[in-house]
Amino acid sequence: MQAKTLFTVPVLCALIGFGAGGCGGGGDETSSSTAESTDATTEAGDDSNSNAGDNAPAPSGDAVRSAEVEIEDFSYRPDPVTIEEGGKVIWKNRDAVPHTATAADGSFDTGAIEEGKIKSETFKQPGTYEYVCSIHPQMHGTVEVVAAG
Repeated sequence: MQAKTLFTVPVLCALIGFGAGGCGGGGDETSSSTAESTDATTEAGDDSNSNAGDNAPAPSGDAVRSAEVEIEDFSYRPDPVTIEEGGKVIWKNRDAVPHTATAADGSFDTGAIEEGKIKSETFKQPGTYEYVCSIHPQMHGTVEVVAAG
């Protein structure tokens, strides 16, 4: 018997790691134009394609083009993550409660990520971005964005 997997267009875009214009819609630019949000959902426990776009090598070879961060046991893993400018971080919530990834400098905010759901941010500028869960402020993470090249 063959298993069927159902993905929506936003999920495929998030998993493949398209940039700002990859799929259109679903993106909200922040006022600083540093990060771009996309919102995608998956079924809870659906890991059938969890490695697609996951930590894909960047063209420069120094950083990854996209990275997946698991939210589990009230922590972000891995932490920190290093991506190339223009790259994407995808947060996947494995906890039974909602979490956020909210930048300390206000440059991005995923909003609440429910159990089994994903959200992502595209980072356009090099730098170090510290973030917290606005619901559980004891949770901290860091995204390091390196220049393309």
